[in-house]
Amino acid sequence: MRLEFTKPKRWLTAVAVLLSFTNIAAAEDVTIRWALHPGAEADAVINYFAPKYEEETGIKIVGEILPPDQLRDRMSIEAIGGTNRWDLGYHSPGWFGTFKDHVIDLTPLIEKHGFDVNAYPALVQNSHMKSPARPGEYIALPTTPAAPMLIYRRDWFDHPGEAAAFENNYGRPLAAPATFAELRDVAEFFTRDAGETLAGETLDRPVYGWSDALGAGAGITRSFIVMLYSTGVSGWDKNYEPDIDQPIVGEVAKYFVDLAQNYAPREAQNWGFLEGLEMFRDGRMATATMWPQGVGTVEDPAGSAAGNTAYTPLPLWEDNLAGYTQGHPFLGGGGVFIFDTPNSEEAFKFLKWMLQDNEVEFGKQSLQFSRLGHFQSDELRNLKPYYVDFLPAFEKVLSSVFIRQGIPEWGAVMWNGTTDFITDVYSGDLTSDQAQERWATQMREAFDAAGYRQ
Repeated sequence: MRLEFTKPKRWLTAVAVLLSFTNIAAAEDVTIRWALHPGAEADAVINYFAPKYEEETGIKIVGEILPPDQLRDRMSIEAIGGTNRWDLGYHSPGWFGTFKDHVIDLTPLIEKHGFDVNAYPALVQNSHMKSPARPGEYIALPTTPAAPMLIYRRDWFDHPGEAAAFENNYGRPLAAPATFAELRDVAEFFTRDAGETLAGETLDRPVYGWSDALGAGAGITRSFIVMLYSTGVSGWDKNYEPDIDQPIVGEVAKYFVDLAQNYAPREAQNWGFLEGLEMFRDGRMATATMWPQGVGTVEDPAGSAAGNTAYTPLPLWEDNLAGYTQGHPFLGGGGVFIFDTPNSEEAFKFLKWMLQDNEVEFGKQSLQFSRLGHFQSDELRNLKPYYVDFLPAFEKVLSSVFIRQGIPEWGAVMWNGTTDFITDVYSGDLTSDQAQERWATQMREAFDAAGYRQ
């Protein structure tokens, strides 16, 4: 038997060229629109990934950055109205109840296109990719999961004179605080007035032992809630019975007020999210709670903290109700869900290309980290000199975080409830017992109105 090889027919070549142009033309007719939350990841999408994807595929990606205080409402109006204005939307786990009827189940696309969900820590999967409102489904992909950690001035902790003075006063070595009780000792020790010495130098301004954002509303809520969850409370149980009237909640409130009023700068009472890290950068604070978005501020070469900052998970609340072995803050940040539009599969293909196929590049461009490949990448660890310490600490933080319950009322009963509770206790308007009783009562009333409690 003889095999004969012939030159391809010219008409076959012409058909192939025609099909190629047809596919490109079809791709150029596809535009994927994304409602984005402001941040480094949004800038990365608009400035880097969107133009690169269009160059490779002909598909346009249009990112629209919306004001944070309008994002949820504007997305929900368009989704409920079925306008198909956006194919992709910012996903906050606390918001999903609003969008549960308007986004697709990603499970078939995950299986079809080989997206590796196990590249994310289990708690990130449960928080940002799943929801009890849509059991058995994947409802979103993570892009910016975030949780706070503790940072401290390593050079001050390592200073021989400071170490000796601390051990003499507190009867133990000066080290990164592993418990909140130890954090209070460290905060007290490092709080100094102008004219005193610190690490062998005379201070021309006060230094504070600890701080976080303490501004009215979101600032103090975000700061206190990370300690609240570390006590082991969860807000409510499976029967929608509140646990925020536990005595331990009063204990952590008393601790928080003492720490914030005695060892933090008064300026902190005007800080919201990342404000105030400039003071740490400039050598005005010994420890601070830092969300990962603030690492660039802390390590600004213009400040004294650059190269002298250590990173660790939040301390343990001793005798917590859940047996945690480190701080257990809530998991914030967000991801992206796909609205039920004609472009849904193309939108998923873009996300898979950006988040998985270009995994390391996404970390480089967005400075957001959550996949195993981000923490294992030598390229990312060497991207900035402090990432070799920061990335392992952040990976450890993500192993112990609280997942917000996926009900529409979460913001009202838990976030706003925390705001009302700690604001009134901090100001002295209510005792912790009074504020707890009010909180638990309002929570029960909200659950009864929603029909959760039998």
